Amino acid sequence: MKILLMKTQLDDLAIFLEEKGKELGIPEDEMEQVVIDTAASIRLTFPSHTSQLELIRRITKKIATYSESFNEENLEDIGLAIDEACTNVIAHSYRKPGEGKIAVDIDLEPNKITIRLTDRGEEGQTFNPNNLSPVDKEEYLQRLSKGGLGVYLIKKIMDEVEYTVVPGISNTLTMVKFASPAKK
Repeated sequence: MKILLMKTQLDDLAIFLEEKGKELGIPEDEMEQVVIDTAASIRLTFPSHTSQLELIRRITKKIATYSESFNEENLEDIGLAIDEACTNVIAHSYRKPGEGKIAVDIDLEPNKITIRLTDRGEEGQTFNPNNLSPVDKEEYLQRLSKGGLGVYLIKKIMDEVEYTVVPGISNTLTMVKFASPAKK
């Protein structure tokens, strides 16, 4: 089990480092190279129901703001990706809405967020985006189709996407977003 340090504790640690560095006579330019990297791991579990989508999107974006590295476009991408991914779980993993659960694990680092969605799926309700054909945008537009672009969209807006299926046990979608450099 990990120990969670609160912001006040991290601030105290930074002050301690600065004070002890001065006490020990470490040059200021060397002390400026000392970095405290923190990471947070959070697990949330929601009913597999469309009524939960807005809440899941909002809490995920809120958690991402704690890194202070993500710009508004990054936050919108993260919100859209989690919404599309959860919609797929609701539509494809369980026979009835609200019947199962969606576990959302979020690892937050200073310039990176990793989101893992895990569902238990049901026998015969397996959905594996790795088996999907690439989207033909022209054909899609000609058919005026509804839906079917979620996986394509997630892969476009997130930096890393991996889907793991353990038949009869779980499906896990891992999405990673790195903070974009500030625009000038």
